[in-house]
Amino acid sequence: MLRTTPARVWLLSLLCVATIVGLFGSASLTLDRARDGLHVLGRDAGPQAMATTELYLALADMDARVADLLLMGTDHDLGSGREEAVTGYEHSRGRANEALLQAASLTEGDTVEERNVQAVLDGIGTYEGLAAEARLLNDEAAAPPGEVDPGALETYRQATRLMHTELLPKAFNLGLDSSAIVRANHDEGRSSVALGLVWVGGVGAATVASLIALQLYLRVRFRRRFNAPLLAATLVAAALTIGVTVALDTSGGHQSEAKDEGLDAAMASARAGAITTDAQADQSRYLIDDVFADNYQQVYLERSQQVLFRPASTLDEYYERVAEVPETFPVLPGSDGSDPDDPGTLGYLGQSAQTALATGREDALAEVLSAYNALQVEDRALRAAAEEGDLDTAIDVRMGVAHAEEGAFAAYRDALDALIDLHREEFTAGIDRGDAALEPWTRALPVGTLLLLALVVVGVRPRLAEYR
Repeated sequence: MLRTTPARVWLLSLLCVATIVGLFGSASLTLDRARDGLHVLGRDAGPQAMATTELYLALADMDARVADLLLMGTDHDLGSGREEAVTGYEHSRGRANEALLQAASLTEGDTVEERNVQAVLDGIGTYEGLAAEARLLNDEAAAPPGEVDPGALETYRQATRLMHTELLPKAFNLGLDSSAIVRANHDEGRSSVALGLVWVGGVGAATVASLIALQLYLRVRFRRRFNAPLLAATLVAAALTIGVTVALDTSGGHQSEAKDEGLDAAMASARAGAITTDAQADQSRYLIDDVFADNYQQVYLERSQQVLFRPASTLDEYYERVAEVPETFPVLPGSDGSDPDDPGTLGYLGQSAQTALATGREDALAEVLSAYNALQVEDRALRAAAEEGDLDTAIDVRMGVAHAEEGAFAAYRDALDALIDLHREEFTAGIDRGDAALEPWTRALPVGTLLLLALVVVGVRPRLAEYR
């Protein structure tokens, strides 16, 4: 049967049709996977993961507000005033509840993480009860600024211990877990697309090869130099294969940029803000609790090193080291590797933050580093006054740092928010560029496939008609 010319033409034609259909199927499936990956990262797990970083920040801010309220005592006009502190506390509590809802949706189906979310939710209720009791006891005792009622202080110790041994660690881990979920989804999606690219390339090559084989057979058997429709079909098949491959590769690159320079960098910066919030609250805890003052001072240094690491064993040494960073930026101290004992400028605001910045955005990080150094200058002044026994000056410094509009922490928070917004923009732009690279193929692929089939029919039909 296959010895006849029509049978061979039919066989080669059917082979071309099969490979064209295979090219359409593999390309469609891979494009769908790429779109799904962008959707999960850009509009599902990605934003949810970013929201979970708010939980640590909100909880840390709640505890900071309570410490500030106790520090104020009967002077309700210190800093931004008692009313602003209470309002801020309520606002942070609402943000914490919203973040817990986001975390619950992201960890749905993960029994361990769902239990962690529930544990944080239950713990917040316990914390709020202790915080309210501490405030009430201090108000009833009419405690002056900086002289917290012993009963109120003991109750606050229980509250802040619960916050720092249970709630904040679980909140931080939820943020890390959400990042891991995003990373796993991203890696799984990229691996799936990479496998799809192999199929698209392989089937595309088979399509081109089958079309060339059909042309060569027709040329030899019918003694015609060219078959214009089949030649066009070959070019279209090659164009479809190359076009889809380039689109998938381009989209994948944009997706990776959105994750690395957008989402991951924004989450890292947000964590820096959350840890700094907790660290600057240690200033109030340092002033209201003489028994654990040394402990709060050491914890302040440890938290500060997480945000911006420079080799230092004491706070005084850390102040000096941190002051060098904005002075030398964009060259970060220790980055040249000349000192084997200096690992460089690390932490959330260190080398990784600089690397994640897009070209021309260095000023945003410079502003954050300058504001962070200003926080350390104020901290040095606060502790110097406290060590000299000048509690009033130390309280004034703390209230100035915490001032909602003009404080050093507000300036740092604003600079950090601007940096986070830049990374959010990179994230959104990367997702949009990834979508844009794939969007034309929503129509181009089926249209191109139909064109290929039509060209095969047009190229073969006249030759088969000669045997009627």
